[in-house]
Amino acid sequence: MPSLQLIIVAIYFAILFCVGAWASRLIGDATDFLLAGRRLGLVLATATLCATHFGGGFVMGSGEWGFSHGVTGIAYAVGVGLSLVLLGLVAARKMRRLAKFTVPDYLLYRYNSKTVSTLAALLSLLAIVGIIGAQIWAAKSALSIIGLHPTWAAVIATLLFIAYTALSGLWGVTLTDAIQLAIIFIGIPLAAFMAVSEAGGLEGMMAAVESLEIDGGSKAYFSPLGAGLGLALAAVIPTMMYTLIGQDFYQRLFAARDEYIARRAAILAGVLLIIFAVFPVVTGMAARAIFGDGIDPAEAIPMLLTETLPVSVAAIVIAAIISAIMSTADSLLIAGTAHVTNDLYLKLINPEAEHDTQLQLRLSRIMTVVIGLLALGMALAFEAIIELLLLSYTLYAAGVFIPVVLGMYWRRGSTAGALAAIVGGSITGLAGGLGWLDALELPIVGGFPTIVNGALVSLVLYVAFSLLLPRSNDAVPLAEEAL
Repeated sequence: MPSLQLIIVAIYFAILFCVGAWASRLIGDATDFLLAGRRLGLVLATATLCATHFGGGFVMGSGEWGFSHGVTGIAYAVGVGLSLVLLGLVAARKMRRLAKFTVPDYLLYRYNSKTVSTLAALLSLLAIVGIIGAQIWAAKSALSIIGLHPTWAAVIATLLFIAYTALSGLWGVTLTDAIQLAIIFIGIPLAAFMAVSEAGGLEGMMAAVESLEIDGGSKAYFSPLGAGLGLALAAVIPTMMYTLIGQDFYQRLFAARDEYIARRAAILAGVLLIIFAVFPVVTGMAARAIFGDGIDPAEAIPMLLTETLPVSVAAIVIAAIISAIMSTADSLLIAGTAHVTNDLYLKLINPEAEHDTQLQLRLSRIMTVVIGLLALGMALAFEAIIELLLLSYTLYAAGVFIPVVLGMYWRRGSTAGALAAIVGGSITGLAGGLGWLDALELPIVGGFPTIVNGALVSLVLYVAFSLLLPRSNDAVPLAEEAL
């Protein structure tokens, strides 16, 4: 007889598919598919921005960090929230006002260079495939808790979010994100409260931790910076950099009804995530108090679900974890589709199809399936390849961050500066990710994440080449009044 957990998850999957199938009626053309017709109001825009960042890393990763580092483990989740607030303050209104489809679209508009926009699109697409692969691995772990074979678990979850995304595009993603977020906001706090209660409350947790061998003792474990400022910054800075240039976030800003909704939604989503950040971390800390140091931190949350919480509560929490994973995966999938359809096909392969929205819609649906299956196949067959693809996350942010963000505010930024910044920053990110910079023992490397080293090189090159080779007024349509 199927377990209660399996039944609840099956019902949840069926609901998601039905919502996606219903939302397909809202799709009339490629703009509906990729940008929900640019009709998202404040509630849906906020929900989908929250859900985009609320992935397996936010829940399982924060829980693992809470287990290992205590309250300092909140750094990543708080960084996620702060990054959305910063996105709202720095870029949301400016970018929505331009009414583009993608970040490379903006780069083409800003620098009038298909080379710049294509490089950015390819780097972003590689990063997206890699991060989807990572979410698939997280789904394997989460669904295996209810007794499913890990491989079949990954296949089922992936085929589901591919199906509803291909059917209904960003409309389906947004509506399912709202459902997933509601489940997350119920399940994760419920797990935290029950785990703390099982550990004997705050006093019981502190007493249990005191008996463990932790650097700095329980005082450091329960301090926001007890594990060190460096650890906190290493989690916060890369997250902020990616959020300020990530296609999955800008796609939601472009889909907002207007620039004011885009700004408010990003800020509100960030505030909600900051408030919510404490729950997965506290859950991980309670797991350490209950189980001690005899388990792998990555197993803390699964063990808590299978051995401590009531079956009904565990089922809700498992559904919440799967919701978090799928809400990020479907957001990335539709973002990757936008790159292929808008940045590669229309810009490079068939520009004449710009006004054939039905062709674009058909292509978008096909590419949604192709990208999803590609990520699934790579995640199942080549774990090492997924790790290499995740390296492109660093390459993308290290190279593209400066041309995007500084390009909004520094009018002298030129095409030559943007191209040099992308190439130089990405190469530095690659060298750092492969460990080559460490071998050089350069002073700049010490203490900085690879992504920051790449961005610093990108900044120097952007400014230097922009000053040496300034933009041509008749070649670069900066449209400064729009920015």
